[in-house]
Amino acid sequence: MNKQLLINHFKDTDVDIENIFIAQDIAKSCLEYMKSFLKPGLTRKQIYDECERYMLEKGSRGFWIHNDPALILFNKYTTYSAHEDPSYLFTDLFIEEDDLITIDVAPMVNNGWGDFARTFIIQKGKLIDCKDCSNNEIKDTIDFEYKLHELFINSLNDQITFSQLHKIIDDYVNANGYYNCDYHQNYGHTIENDQKDRITIADGVDINISKYNKPITFEPHICKIDGTYAVKHENMYVYYDQKVIEI
Repeated sequence: MNKQLLINHFKDTDVDIENIFIAQDIAKSCLEYMKSFLKPGLTRKQIYDECERYMLEKGSRGFWIHNDPALILFNKYTTYSAHEDPSYLFTDLFIEEDDLITIDVAPMVNNGWGDFARTFIIQKGKLIDCKDCSNNEIKDTIDFEYKLHELFINSLNDQITFSQLHKIIDDYVNANGYYNCDYHQNYGHTIENDQKDRITIADGVDINISKYNKPITFEPHICKIDGTYAVKHENMYVYYDQKVIEI
């Protein structure tokens, strides 16, 4: 990706693209670092504190979701989605020898947001790649996330609205035996200076994505129908010059 192209593209708008780049780099590097940190016995608070420490050390000036550095979900609770902060509900949880952990981080640098999420697999006490997972439900769901991101990228065009994109994604999710865990039933949102201004990939949002011209996250939080485990895989994208660019 040529960052200068996007910097020039957004220079006369209210999109703080340079700080978005910085914040998203912090978010990505945090979850890359967590691969070496996660291990059995760690509590939710220890993971939370380490995410916060790492991102502040790397230059985050705060966290845009209620000043909360990380949403962390464990195992069967990976399907959880609601207004309430899960730290109050899952305080005593810790990583087990076989576990599933979703971490969604939200660093902020001035008016630039980062937003990035991954689901990690612990098997026999070690962090493993999806291809090595012995749990077919987890493996299939992670594989399906990549198909959803491919569908998202291939569906964006000059005419599509947020609601039309939502229907394409939602129909595909349901047709393949999954459901959307998000309590708002959306699949992502725009990146704004103020979180109250977010536009979501949701039903009934009849706004043209290319004309709105903002970076957008895609973060399907999905579980198999009658399944136990949910997976979340979030990237940030820009639709620019009839192409989709990952930030």
